Amino acid sequence: MAALLVTAGVVVAAGSAAADDQDGGLFSALSSDESSGGSDDEGSGDDQDGQDQESEGSEGSGDEESGDGSEDADGQQDGRDGQDGQEQRRQQDNDLVEDEGEVDADREAPEVEAAEAADPFPGRDEIADADEGDFVDIADVDANGGEFGEGGRRLSGGSYTVDCGVSDHNNSDNYMAAPGKRNGAQHVHDYVGNESTNANSDDDSLEQAGTSCVNGDQSTFFWPVLRDLNGTGPDVDEDGGTLDGNRGAILQPRSAQLSFHGHGDEPVEPMPTHLMMIMGNAKQGAQGGENANAKYTCTGQEERVTSQYPICGAGSNLVRILDYPSCWDGQNLESKNFRDHMAFTDEDGNCADGLTPIPALRITLTYDQPEGRAFQIDSFPNEQHDPATDHSDFENLATQDSNDAGAACINENRTCANLQQ
Repeated sequence: MAALLVTAGVVVAAGSAAADDQDGGLFSALSSDESSGGSDDEGSGDDQDGQDQESEGSEGSGDEESGDGSEDADGQQDGRDGQDGQEQRRQQDNDLVEDEGEVDADREAPEVEAAEAADPFPGRDEIADADEGDFVDIADVDANGGEFGEGGRRLSGGSYTVDCGVSDHNNSDNYMAAPGKRNGAQHVHDYVGNESTNANSDDDSLEQAGTSCVNGDQSTFFWPVLRDLNGTGPDVDEDGGTLDGNRGAILQPRSAQLSFHGHGDEPVEPMPTHLMMIMGNAKQGAQGGENANAKYTCTGQEERVTSQYPICGAGSNLVRILDYPSCWDGQNLESKNFRDHMAFTDEDGNCADGLTPIPALRITLTYDQPEGRAFQIDSFPNEQHDPATDHSDFENLATQDSNDAGAACINENRTCANLQQ
C-alpha cells in the first residue's frame, strides 16, 4: 500500500518519483526538475484540437488500430452495446476534429491533407510567452472554497487512489487526438501509468506494456508539462520544444495524486475498462474559451482557485487541479470528440437524467514554483502558454474487478488505495 496523504479530508496516495527510462517517448523518464532524456519521438500525433488537425488539443479524433474498446483487460464484454471505442476510432480515420474535439464539417479530408503537407505544424509564426496578465497573486484571488470550474462538485462517500509516480516519460504525442502522427501535440506531455504511451498506442499495445502504477494498473494519464523559464530544456531546436515555442527546463511534480471520488446523492457505478476521456481544452483560445477547465491554487490557500497562474507566497507550492467529467452515457467508451459520451455534474454533484454516475477522477499536481513569473505550461504555439489551456487525457485500463472494487469503496464510504488488479 502506498503512503497515504490526507488533503481537505480526502485520502490520496502521494506519487513517488520513480520511473525507469522508457523507450517510445520523446524524452526518457524525468529524474530531476529539468527532466533527463533523449529525443525519440515514437510517432507523435498531430492533434486537431481547435484548428483543423493543428495538433493535440483535439483530444478528440482518435482513429487507432487497437483492440476492441468494449472489452476489459480480461477480454470480457463488459456489457456495453455496440459502439465500443476502438471500433469507433477505426471507422473515423478521416474524421476532422478541432480543439479537444469538435468535428469540422466544412473541411474535406483531401483539403486537410494538403494543408498538413504545406504546414504540418502550424502556428509557429505566433510563438510568444505567457504575458503578465496571465498571472495573479494568490492573495488577490477571491476565496471560493475550491468551487471553481467544472467537476469536483459535492464530492461524497469514499474514495480510491492509485500511486503511479510523478513522471514516467515525456513526448509531444497524443494517440487519442492524433494517432500515429509525429509531434501531434506540438507540446510535451508528462505521462504516468502506462509506460508505452506514444502516438502509435492502441489498446493492444497498452495492454502489453508495463506500468509505473504500484498495483499494476495499466491506465494512462497525461497532461502538458510545466517549465521553469530560467532553465534550459532537453528539446532545444526540437519539435514539441523550442520549435513550437516551448522553452525552459521541464519541472518534475513533487507529487501527482490520482484519486477517484463519489459525488452528489447517488451511488456510483464502476468505471468501465477502456473508457477514454479528456478534460480542459488545449485550444480554448482559438475556440473562444469553450470547454476550458483550468484550475490552479497554492498549498495553504486551497480555498482560492483560479484559472490564472498563481503567484504563491513563501513556503507555498503551486498546485494544478485536473477535474474530469463523471457522468457517463452508459454505452460508449469514447466519442468522436472524447466529450459527447461524458458530462459534468450539476452544482450539487448530480448527473442529469439518463446519465450514469461513475467515479470522478481528480488529478492534483504539486510543484516547487519558480520565483516570480518565470514558469508556464507547454501549449500549442498560437495559444502562447495561456494558463486556461491546461488539460489532461485518460484511458482506464484497470481491470473490471478493480473497477468494481473501487465503486464499492466509494459507495461503502471507505478509503482505498492501490486496489488489486
